[in-house]
Amino acid sequence: MADERQIIDDYTERVGRHLTGPARDRAKTELGEHLSDAAEAGELTEALSRLGSPEEAAATFAQLRDAPPAPVDARFVAVVIDNLPLVGVTIALLVQGIVRTVESGIGFGLAFPPWVYFEIGDGCVAVGTMICDSYDDAGLLYSLGVPLALLWSIVGLGLLEARNGLTPGKRLMKLRVVTETGLRIHPVTGVVRRLSLLLGPLAWVDWAPVVWGDRRRVLDRLTESKVVREEK
Repeated sequence: MADERQIIDDYTERVGRHLTGPARDRAKTELGEHLSDAAEAGELTEALSRLGSPEEAAATFAQLRDAPPAPVDARFVAVVIDNLPLVGVTIALLVQGIVRTVESGIGFGLAFPPWVYFEIGDGCVAVGTMICDSYDDAGLLYSLGVPLALLWSIVGLGLLEARNGLTPGKRLMKLRVVTETGLRIHPVTGVVRRLSLLLGPLAWVDWAPVVWGDRRRVLDRLTESKVVREEK
């Protein structure tokens, strides 16, 4: 019986890893009771077989699988809150660019998200050839500020989403990112679905589909994820 209890505990724990919020606690409690009853009847193996893999069992308990898509306005508010460092750097670049234009007549390109380019020797790697000199006079604000802000927006927020589907903005706006079946996303998914920020303002192409249909970005579809509104 001790071995069966360990099997039950291990299985319910693995199921819980795929879920977030109240669904996780409910699944672990109900599954534990169901499997304990099956063990007493000598049917634990059959019960586990019917439930399938932990991920398949978790899908049964995923309350967010059929949740409505996040409203466009709520999602954009969450984006602004989550990306405040990047917004701040962009505003600072705007102010610095205006000052330089007034003083010397030469400013630099402004975009949100900022264009990203890498100098390699005498060459430059960027989305477009005209971008490579866009921020030549921006100094540390671009060379340090933009990379740090992007690190937070892509890696930091991506890992937070993989933990429980929430970011500061999503928590405030009652939103959550999940897989298409309502489960918790993988850390790689959390990062990949944010990589469009590296395309500078072309990232808005990724965001365009949010305003119609099921309101999913291009990278939402490619990573089989979605942002939904939680029940209040």
